[in-house]
Amino acid sequence: MRSILKFLLFFFCAAFCFNPVLARAELSIAVVDIQNLMTESLAAKSIQKKVQARREALQAEFSGYEKTLRDNEKQLVDKRAEMTSEDFNKKRDEFQRKLQETGGVVQKKRVELERSVSKATTILRDKILKIVSDMSEAKKYNLVLSRQNIVIVEKTMDITQDVMKTLNDQVQDIPLEGAS
Repeated sequence: MRSILKFLLFFFCAAFCFNPVLARAELSIAVVDIQNLMTESLAAKSIQKKVQARREALQAEFSGYEKTLRDNEKQLVDKRAEMTSEDFNKKRDEFQRKLQETGGVVQKKRVELERSVSKATTILRDKILKIVSDMSEAKKYNLVLSRQNIVIVEKTMDITQDVMKTLNDQVQDIPLEGAS
Protein backbone atom coordinates (compact mmCIF):
# COMPACT_ATOMS: atom_id res chain seq x y z
CA MET A 1 0.00 0.00 0.00
CA ARG A 2 2.83 2.39 0.83
CA SER A 3 4.52 1.76 -2.46
CA ILE A 4 1.32 2.65 -4.32
CA LEU A 5 1.08 5.94 -2.38
CA LYS A 6 4.74 6.70 -3.12
CA PHE A 7 4.17 5.96 -6.80
CA LEU A 8 1.10 8.24 -6.96
CA LEU A 9 2.94 11.04 -5.14
CA PHE A 10 5.90 10.69 -7.52
CA PHE A 11 3.54 10.63 -10.52
CA PHE A 12 1.73 13.86 -9.48
CA CYS A 13 4.99 15.64 -8.67
CA ALA A 14 6.45 14.65 -12.01
CA ALA A 15 3.29 15.71 -13.83
CA PHE A 16 3.36 19.19 -12.30
CA CYS A 17 7.13 19.71 -12.38
CA PHE A 18 7.65 18.63 -15.96
CA ASN A 19 4.47 19.99 -17.51
CA PRO A 20 5.67 22.32 -20.32
CA VAL A 21 2.75 24.73 -19.87
CA LEU A 22 3.41 25.17 -16.18
CA ALA A 23 7.18 25.29 -16.69
CA ARG A 24 7.02 28.23 -19.11
CA ALA A 25 4.25 30.16 -17.42
CA GLU A 26 5.73 33.14 -15.65
CA LEU A 27 3.61 35.19 -13.40
CA SER A 28 4.16 38.93 -13.63
CA ILE A 29 3.08 40.59 -10.37
CA ALA A 30 2.93 44.25 -9.37
CA VAL A 31 2.06 45.92 -6.10
CA VAL A 32 0.48 49.36 -5.66
CA ASP A 33 -0.08 51.39 -2.50
CA ILE A 34 -3.61 52.69 -3.06
CA GLN A 35 -3.74 54.34 0.37
CA ASN A 36 -0.61 56.35 -0.37
CA LEU A 37 -2.08 57.49 -3.69
CA MET A 38 -5.36 58.42 -1.96
CA THR A 39 -3.53 60.69 0.49
CA GLU A 40 -0.37 61.94 -1.18
CA SER A 41 -1.31 62.64 -4.80
CA LEU A 42 -1.95 66.19 -5.98
CA ALA A 43 -5.63 65.41 -6.47
CA ALA A 44 -5.91 63.95 -2.96
CA LYS A 45 -4.23 67.00 -1.47
CA SER A 46 -6.59 69.28 -3.40
CA ILE A 47 -9.54 67.41 -1.90
CA GLN A 48 -8.03 67.65 1.58
CA LYS A 49 -7.42 71.40 1.18
CA LYS A 50 -10.99 72.04 -0.01
CA VAL A 51 -12.47 69.93 2.77
CA GLN A 52 -10.46 71.80 5.39
CA ALA A 53 -11.53 75.18 3.99
CA ARG A 54 -15.15 74.09 3.79
CA ARG A 55 -15.09 72.74 7.37
CA GLU A 56 -13.63 76.02 8.64
CA ALA A 57 -16.32 78.00 6.79
CA LEU A 58 -19.05 75.75 8.18
CA GLN A 59 -17.61 76.04 11.69
CA ALA A 60 -17.71 79.84 11.42
CA GLU A 61 -21.29 79.65 10.17
CA PHE A 62 -22.27 77.27 12.97
CA SER A 63 -20.63 79.54 15.54
CA GLY A 64 -22.78 82.40 14.26
CA TYR A 65 -25.91 80.29 14.68
CA GLU A 66 -24.82 79.32 18.17
CA LYS A 67 -24.18 82.94 19.20
CA THR A 68 -27.57 84.06 17.88
CA LEU A 69 -29.32 81.26 19.74
CA ARG A 70 -27.47 82.03 22.97
CA ASP A 71 -28.39 85.71 22.64
CA ASN A 72 -32.03 84.81 22.01
CA GLU A 73 -32.05 82.49 25.01
CA LYS A 74 -30.50 85.18 27.25
CA GLN A 75 -33.09 87.73 26.11
CA LEU A 76 -35.86 85.27 26.81
CA VAL A 77 -34.57 84.55 30.33
CA ASP A 78 -33.98 88.27 31.04
CA LYS A 79 -37.52 89.24 29.99
CA ARG A 80 -39.22 86.33 31.73
CA ALA A 81 -40.23 88.42 34.74
CA GLU A 82 -41.89 91.00 32.47
CA MET A 83 -43.99 88.42 30.57
CA THR A 84 -47.10 86.55 31.38
CA SER A 85 -46.77 82.81 31.71
CA GLU A 86 -48.61 82.38 28.42
CA ASP A 87 -46.33 84.81 26.54
CA PHE A 88 -43.24 83.18 28.04
CA ASN A 89 -44.39 79.70 27.00
CA LYS A 90 -45.10 80.98 23.50
CA LYS A 91 -41.64 82.59 23.23
CA ARG A 92 -39.98 79.50 24.72
CA ASP A 93 -41.74 77.27 22.17
CA GLU A 94 -40.64 79.60 19.36
CA PHE A 95 -37.06 79.45 20.67
CA GLN A 96 -37.19 75.63 20.79
CA ARG A 97 -38.46 75.57 17.19
CA LYS A 98 -35.57 77.82 16.07
CA LEU A 99 -33.14 75.61 17.98
CA GLN A 100 -34.44 72.49 16.21
CA GLU A 101 -34.43 74.20 12.80
CA THR A 102 -30.86 75.33 13.32
CA GLY A 103 -29.83 71.83 14.38
CA GLY A 104 -31.45 70.47 11.22
CA VAL A 105 -29.62 73.01 9.04
CA VAL A 106 -26.29 72.17 10.69
CA GLN A 107 -26.84 68.43 10.26
CA LYS A 108 -27.89 68.86 6.63
CA LYS A 109 -24.76 70.86 5.81
CA ARG A 110 -22.52 68.29 7.49
CA VAL A 111 -24.15 65.47 5.54
CA GLU A 112 -23.80 67.44 2.29
CA LEU A 113 -20.09 67.97 2.97
CA GLU A 114 -19.54 64.28 3.75
CA ARG A 115 -21.43 63.31 0.60
CA SER A 116 -19.26 65.68 -1.45
CA VAL A 117 -16.09 64.25 0.08
CA SER A 118 -17.29 60.72 -0.64
CA LYS A 119 -18.01 61.56 -4.29
CA ALA A 120 -14.64 63.26 -4.74
CA THR A 121 -12.73 60.34 -3.20
CA THR A 122 -14.69 57.90 -5.36
CA ILE A 123 -13.68 59.88 -8.45
CA LEU A 124 -10.05 59.77 -7.29
CA ARG A 125 -10.16 56.03 -6.53
CA ASP A 126 -11.74 55.31 -9.93
CA LYS A 127 -9.02 57.33 -11.65
CA ILE A 128 -6.31 55.44 -9.75
CA LEU A 129 -7.84 52.08 -10.66
CA LYS A 130 -8.07 53.12 -14.34
CA ILE A 131 -4.39 54.11 -14.36
CA VAL A 132 -3.41 50.84 -12.65
CA SER A 133 -5.52 48.89 -15.12
CA ASP A 134 -3.98 50.67 -18.12
CA MET A 135 -0.48 50.20 -16.71
CA SER A 136 -1.18 46.55 -16.01
CA GLU A 137 -2.33 46.00 -19.57
CA ALA A 138 0.61 47.90 -21.07
CA LYS A 139 3.23 46.12 -18.95
CA LYS A 140 1.47 42.74 -19.13
CA TYR A 141 1.02 42.23 -15.38
CA ASN A 142 -0.90 39.07 -14.59
CA LEU A 143 -1.68 40.18 -11.08
CA VAL A 144 -1.72 43.54 -9.28
CA LEU A 145 -2.03 43.50 -5.51
CA SER A 146 -2.77 46.25 -3.03
CA ARG A 147 0.21 47.10 -0.81
CA GLN A 148 -2.09 47.05 2.24
CA ASN A 149 -2.43 43.28 1.83
CA ILE A 150 1.29 42.59 1.47
CA VAL A 151 3.77 42.26 4.33
CA ILE A 152 7.02 42.11 2.35
CA VAL A 153 7.57 42.85 -1.32
CA GLU A 154 10.54 43.33 -3.60
CA LYS A 155 10.86 47.02 -4.42
CA THR A 156 10.99 46.35 -8.15
CA MET A 157 7.43 45.02 -7.99
CA ASP A 158 6.05 48.22 -6.43
CA ILE A 159 4.53 50.44 -9.15
CA THR A 160 3.15 53.08 -6.77
CA GLN A 161 5.53 55.84 -7.88
CA ASP A 162 4.80 55.19 -11.56
CA VAL A 163 1.08 55.36 -10.86
CA MET A 164 1.61 58.51 -8.74
CA LYS A 165 3.45 60.25 -11.58
CA THR A 166 0.76 59.37 -14.10
CA LEU A 167 -2.01 60.36 -11.69
CA ASN A 168 -0.35 63.71 -10.90
CA ASP A 169 0.14 64.36 -14.62
CA GLN A 170 -3.52 63.61 -15.38
CA VAL A 171 -5.38 64.96 -12.34
CA GLN A 172 -4.31 67.77 -10.05
CA ASP A 173 -7.71 68.89 -8.85
CA ILE A 174 -11.03 67.25 -8.05
CA PRO A 175 -13.95 69.54 -7.22
CA LEU A 176 -16.21 69.12 -4.21
CA GLU A 177 -19.83 69.14 -5.36
CA GLY A 178 -22.06 71.55 -3.53
CA ALA A 179 -19.15 73.03 -1.62
CA SER A 180 -18.04 76.54 -2.30
